[in-house]
Amino acid sequence: MIEKVVDQLVRVLSSDRVRGILQQSMPLGFLLLLPAFNARAEFSDFRGLWVSRYEYSMSDPSSVEQIMANAASAGFTDVMFQVRGQSDAYYNSSFEPRSERLTGRWDPLDTAVTAAHSNGLKLHAWVNTMPLWRGSSLPDSSNHPYYNTDPSFRRQDIDGNYESPTDGTAYPTNGEYASVNPILPEVHDHINNVITDIASNYEVDGVHLDYIRWIGSQTFDTLPHDAESHQLFLDSSGLDAGNSRNSSTYRNFIKDRITDLVGSLKTSIDSVETNTGRSIDLSAAVWRDPDVAESDRLQDYRTWMENELLDIVMPMIYLTESNDHLFLPNLLNTLDINSNTRVAPGLGVYLHDDSSGGVPLTISQLQRLYDNGADGASMFSYSSLFGSDPLASERRTAISVFYDSLIPESPTSLSPNTTILVDFELDEGTFDASPTLSGSTTGVNSATADRTDAEAHLGQYSQQLVIDGAGSQNWFVRHLSGVGSPAANTPIPTEGFFGFWLKTDAPGLTVAPVFDDPGTGERGVEQAILSDGEWHLYEWDLSDEEQWTGWVGGDGTIDGTTATLDSIQFFGTGDAVIYLDTIAFNPFGSLVIPAIEGDYNGDGLVNLADYDVWKESFGSATDLRADGNGDSVVNLADYVVWRDRADDGTTAIAGANVPEPQSLALATLLITLVAIARQSHSDHSVTK
Repeated sequence: MIEKVVDQLVRVLSSDRVRGILQQSMPLGFLLLLPAFNARAEFSDFRGLWVSRYEYSMSDPSSVEQIMANAASAGFTDVMFQVRGQSDAYYNSSFEPRSERLTGRWDPLDTAVTAAHSNGLKLHAWVNTMPLWRGSSLPDSSNHPYYNTDPSFRRQDIDGNYESPTDGTAYPTNGEYASVNPILPEVHDHINNVITDIASNYEVDGVHLDYIRWIGSQTFDTLPHDAESHQLFLDSSGLDAGNSRNSSTYRNFIKDRITDLVGSLKTSIDSVETNTGRSIDLSAAVWRDPDVAESDRLQDYRTWMENELLDIVMPMIYLTESNDHLFLPNLLNTLDINSNTRVAPGLGVYLHDDSSGGVPLTISQLQRLYDNGADGASMFSYSSLFGSDPLASERRTAISVFYDSLIPESPTSLSPNTTILVDFELDEGTFDASPTLSGSTTGVNSATADRTDAEAHLGQYSQQLVIDGAGSQNWFVRHLSGVGSPAANTPIPTEGFFGFWLKTDAPGLTVAPVFDDPGTGERGVEQAILSDGEWHLYEWDLSDEEQWTGWVGGDGTIDGTTATLDSIQFFGTGDAVIYLDTIAFNPFGSLVIPAIEGDYNGDGLVNLADYDVWKESFGSATDLRADGNGDSVVNLADYVVWRDRADDGTTAIAGANVPEPQSLALATLLITLVAIARQSHSDHSVTK
């Protein structure tokens, strides 16, 4: 109903009088009738990579630093870095002993966080949740949870035997981990303490749960049969856990206790977020299908998603060519769950050798994730992309090409509202000082910045920065604008966007601008610089607090009505040649015009963010970001341009989702406008 009504409204706009009325009244009238929707995350926003404890050195921090640099250079955005394997710590823990595998006193998690952030990556602390121990000998440390008493954390079978982590032929079977008893409140408390310890004391971007399920056999004899577990089940159900006739109900109770644990961990993470002011995602690697996970692993992640106990869920759809027919059913069974939890499935690329589908299978599975609406993808694991695997390089290249095909080239056409501050065509403008002038520049042997005609974004000239890095250490270059003096820089409005174009083939670099606001320094959140040798736009929303952090005396918010550029800051390792051009701002939005019809915010996608731009600029003849049909005014015709090209399936007029009263209201509005148009025609007749 609404779609037809809006189309009729657009036709009515042929009357100049009606157009004028709409421009004056629609922002307060019609726009309020359009429903709001939550847009799903874009597929390219989450490119996850698992790094296990067996993939980094136990003695050399530089191995972790290299891993992060490699991940960033390959275009990954998020790294799940394993820091807990079997109730031991690869970090400085207050609750569990340091891993016996580590040598020296270094802290792998601290090293990983620092290296990830310096490369523009998000770091998720990966913890094996249920495993207690597995090995040919027992833990050395008497403080290991394996030795906990009153109660024991170990699972006890019907005959009173505890799981043995040293005998893969007895209990447990098949060489599985001996694992904690997920029923016990004391176990829940301990795991919550571990997670809170990590999230509170390290600047992690997320905590990633693995083995958050039942491990091993579910036969009645191997379920927990200690006195406390039996009593808790009796209190909950009134049934005897020692009676095999109640085994199905007892298994459901264990499943619910695992769900309780996930819920408590979400509460713990939320509490840390409140206390620290940081955003921390809680994610989990789960079985590839929710129904199989619930029945075979007592992992009810359907309920976890429905109750939003996780921020990100990663079904491990590790399939080869022989069982790839299960891929889509498994995927859709998760995507069909009604939830705001992001879904970034894991692909078992290590299985995709030449005899099992190879690189084409990896790309095919990525394409199916994208086509069916997943929120991202995760790769298992690092060694399959950067190790000695004969297909590692080919996989890495193919995955990069796939993602590049999803991202349109940065448009070069500037928005008519964009003002260029420096374009290097006549001179170097405010960027006429050496990058080493600032005493803040560190870690380089030398750095120069010179105007050049070797490369250019729009005209014939750009600026070439040549950075001679001091070995393998991280460097920081503060490239001053107007020698860092507010008086030497042009004040710009603190609404809209600021940005510039860069081109380089140096991997692992990040960039951020700094503004004087005035008297304090506010730095943009670092963005990873693409190392493909092409020009790309890097821009920041000046009014979005999420895109800014405090620098010198700053608070992460640009408060003034105007601000001046202090510098453009670069971060990296090793040598680099970077081209800089077209430094500009736009008080109304993105620096570029939409490269795609309906892409009103210029991010290369047509979605609900563009609808918001249209709504904000409706009726304007000066802010033409959303002038989709090029008639020099933002009106309902531009809404139709957006609607017809929206690529996420949830436009503002999706008929099935729009309440009927809104249809009636729009119909009423149409009748009114038609009457106005007819009256307008009558008036012309009278005049004649």
